[in-house]
Amino acid sequence: MRKIFTFLFSNKLTLVCLLIYGFAMAYATFVENDFGTPAAREMVYNATWFEIVQALLGLNFIGNIFKYKLLRVEKLGVLTFHVAFIIILLGAFVTRYFGYEGNIRIREGASSNQIISLERYFQAHIHGNGMNEELKRKSIFTQIHQPDFEWEQTNNQDEIVIKPTSFVPDAVQSIVEGEVSDAVIEIVTSSGDGRNSVFLEKGKSMFLQGQEVTFDNYKEGAINIKETSNDYSVNAPERMSYFIMASQQSGATPAQTEEKLQQQALYTMGTLKFVIKDIYDGMKLGYSSATTKKMKAQAADLLFVDVTVNDKTEEVILASLEGVVTPFKEVHIGGYHVELSYGAVVTELPFSLFLNNFEMEKYPGSDNPSAYSSEVIVQDGDLTFPYTIFMNNVLDYKGYRFFQSSFDQDEMGTILSVNQDRPGTFITYIGYTLMTLGMLFSFFEKKSRFRLVSGKLSKLKAQQKNFVILLAMLLGLGANKTYAQTLEELEQQRLEIKSRSQYIDKEHAENFGRLLVQDMDGRLKPINTLSSEFLRKLSRKSKYTLERPDGSKEKMNSDQVFLSLHIDPAFWQSAPIIKIDKDAGGAIFTRIQKQSTDLVSFDDLINNEGEYLLRSMVDEAQKKKPSERGELDKEVIKVDERFNILFQGLSGNYLKVFPAPKDPNNNWYNPNFVGSPFAEEDSAFVRNIMKVYYMEIIKARESGDWSEAGTNLEYVRTFQKVMGENIYLSDDAIKWELSYNKLNIFNNLFPIYWLLGVYLLVFALLKVFYNNKGVRLAYTAGIGIGFSAFIAFTFNLGLRWYIAQYPPWTNGYEMLILVAWSLFLFGFIFYRKSDFIMPLVSLFGGTLLFVSFLDWLNPEITNLVPVLKSYWLKIHVAIIVSSYAPLALSALLGFINLIFMVIQNKKFKNPILELTYISELSMTIGLYMLAIGTFLGGVWANESWGRYWGWDPKETWALISVIVYSVVLHLRLVPALKGTYIFNLSSLVAFSSIVMTSFGVNYYLTGLHSYATGDPVPVPAFVYYVVAMVVILGVAAYFREGNTKIKSKE
Repeated sequence: MRKIFTFLFSNKLTLVCLLIYGFAMAYATFVENDFGTPAAREMVYNATWFEIVQALLGLNFIGNIFKYKLLRVEKLGVLTFHVAFIIILLGAFVTRYFGYEGNIRIREGASSNQIISLERYFQAHIHGNGMNEELKRKSIFTQIHQPDFEWEQTNNQDEIVIKPTSFVPDAVQSIVEGEVSDAVIEIVTSSGDGRNSVFLEKGKSMFLQGQEVTFDNYKEGAINIKETSNDYSVNAPERMSYFIMASQQSGATPAQTEEKLQQQALYTMGTLKFVIKDIYDGMKLGYSSATTKKMKAQAADLLFVDVTVNDKTEEVILASLEGVVTPFKEVHIGGYHVELSYGAVVTELPFSLFLNNFEMEKYPGSDNPSAYSSEVIVQDGDLTFPYTIFMNNVLDYKGYRFFQSSFDQDEMGTILSVNQDRPGTFITYIGYTLMTLGMLFSFFEKKSRFRLVSGKLSKLKAQQKNFVILLAMLLGLGANKTYAQTLEELEQQRLEIKSRSQYIDKEHAENFGRLLVQDMDGRLKPINTLSSEFLRKLSRKSKYTLERPDGSKEKMNSDQVFLSLHIDPAFWQSAPIIKIDKDAGGAIFTRIQKQSTDLVSFDDLINNEGEYLLRSMVDEAQKKKPSERGELDKEVIKVDERFNILFQGLSGNYLKVFPAPKDPNNNWYNPNFVGSPFAEEDSAFVRNIMKVYYMEIIKARESGDWSEAGTNLEYVRTFQKVMGENIYLSDDAIKWELSYNKLNIFNNLFPIYWLLGVYLLVFALLKVFYNNKGVRLAYTAGIGIGFSAFIAFTFNLGLRWYIAQYPPWTNGYEMLILVAWSLFLFGFIFYRKSDFIMPLVSLFGGTLLFVSFLDWLNPEITNLVPVLKSYWLKIHVAIIVSSYAPLALSALLGFINLIFMVIQNKKFKNPILELTYISELSMTIGLYMLAIGTFLGGVWANESWGRYWGWDPKETWALISVIVYSVVLHLRLVPALKGTYIFNLSSLVAFSSIVMTSFGVNYYLTGLHSYATGDPVPVPAFVYYVVAMVVILGVAAYFREGNTKIKSKE
């Protein structure tokens, strides 16, 4: 028994269970991505073995409380958060086995007390011959976990067997493998919906536009296709012509005459046209899982069931949709009436909810929801009371919690999620609270690990003079249109257009940039913001250099370009402004017959007949899965996007500057509006004012007097203020957004930080050799510059918050910015511990800002989805994203230490220990923040959806990261894994879990946090180089570290 307890409470079991726990969750996220959520739950999250791992962890934590004598005041912090994890596991157990959740759908003016379960049940009823039997079984079927049971009943001498045989999730009809004698014809038809493929099995018939077509099933008056000894033939009731597309040959089959069937040929009989695309021998029609998200959204899950009575068997197909109660299917067989169903079931509430009104608010000028709410009346006998349910505002009544989940597409009904889990939630919240308190206590306990490591670091501070040697070595190593003109006329016209002046007075352009515009997503912003985005997307530059035919050049800012483009679109149609990457887009230049250059024009991408030259290349690239696209495919898609953006600009579609006062969605319109959104006099103003304004600008170019153009611009501004007063931005909001655009602080900071990082590194080295006043002052001045840059950074972050009206950490771009900011914050917290902290922080922080500047992240300020309009966004996201900074710092220090070990020198012992201690302190802070942020996300989810943990890939990977870093910090408790080499390598490798949490989940997995819309994008090539570098460095450090004998990490 003693050996059993020793094993259960051992540190080795702790680490093994944590690693199994983490790997299992990681595996489950990929199972969910490939096979769906039910498969992940069945294989991992709800599996008995997974619960055993959690139970072992709980027992292990309990045992370690006594093993390490944590029931002492001086160990209160460690005791508290270990107890917290035990309580959290207990809360999860209560929720798992005693909680209930589902949905309730209510239409306006109706009431309901029916909860639709999230779980699915297989139900069977058998009636007849004096028999009445029922089966109700909770069943989770997946593509991996197929049905594996049958229900057998005996009545008199009748044997009745109901056996689910197979399950196809997200089922769509497709061609599957059949017998040798089977065959399927794929026929392509055209209609108002475009080209459609239909399939005809051997022995079956179908109707195409009212005409019956058969396959080995002869019928009078039909188009009969049949298999011959070595081919296929066709016999039509009327003369039918055909055209073979590959050979360009044509012919006809006489009426009621058997002729050879032509494949890949267009057949025409009267108004009917169809193509025999292919014939699949040895195949039959069946069902397979959809492969795209769009198809999956429209597909139902299918369960195939065999019903057998004695020697008679019938196959029944049961369709199931999540959150929908499916009706029973009836089968009459062998004198019995059998009813079958698979799907959600209904549970009745002890009260009802009446939906008085469902209200949706939309962002001005768009159909995107800003917020939605349900005004309900609780009806419980004689007791009634009203309540409004909306996102983050929950109805609690009689132990049930109702959350605003979704709505009907016609916006006349609501979908509420329902949760009954008060005990589980209460226990879990206690655990969350204790965990937070315990982590805070550990910072202040005199004998805590954090204080112990901090003390050791202070002792080492005086022994760091030799630390510079390695860094010195490291520095040395790295330091739609019709053309009727002839080509000659066209060329002459183009030369005339190119010579036209595009001059726009800068002061006037700046005034134009202050005018408000509504973007395509409904956000109101200054034209300067839109023009900056427009020019940057087209040319990847913030300014444009206009080259004249005579060789002269004119530099224009985005406002000047945007205004000039609307005045003279013909000029800008021929101006080179579309960016093409010379290396990736070589084939594009070949296709458009143009020499390789940075920029091409709109005209370069169309021929003289107005046809788009890249159409075939775009179609080919878009047909490929994102993971299969090469560099050329990606560049073609980018150029196509830029081409379309420019086309919209040339058409005037972006200039939505005229508010319609009576528009229910507060839409703003461009001068080319369609319909009647304005009163008659306003309509005339909108259609003509911009034309007058443009003419005044043309006059001003010659006269130099821009006052009249300015007057016309003020007419438009006044129209905006009067007609759009309900959503018009304040003067301060406009002023600060213009300042944000002009200062462009984020982009201007990264070169400053790079230079500062090199500067600080140099003086940190000099400080060791020549620790005189001048060197110290120079180093301190660098720190001062870094702090000033940090103040500017903080100011710009706050400015973005003010402009957007929400915290700036809602997307990939903002997340990188916040991590960079947090990294500098922690750099200033730790910089006194080592002179080399700030150089590393500056170099890496500058790199993060540089990455955010690249074109794969969108820096635009956008509208928020309703669920993010919560105070939890400020708390949860800020804490969890900020935790990435100290963890990144720990990884950087681990990387530097491994390099020190490879270079190998006995004088490096103290510097390695110093940075290792700093790394552990930084990792501890990061882990605490990550854990608190993760569980606060659970609180947010519970207050928004009624589920504090749903195994969404994002929250799962956040928990995996918590587990990973917990393992790293506890490696020291296993003697064989104790040492600086293991810790530093682990701190570097562990950061890969953060990369996966922050980026991998968003782009490679499905879930609530996913940005991906289809197949995952390819893994960037640099990732493989980074992995290879870490492996090589780790192996080299392993062999070299054995000689340095650095074993002091405790």
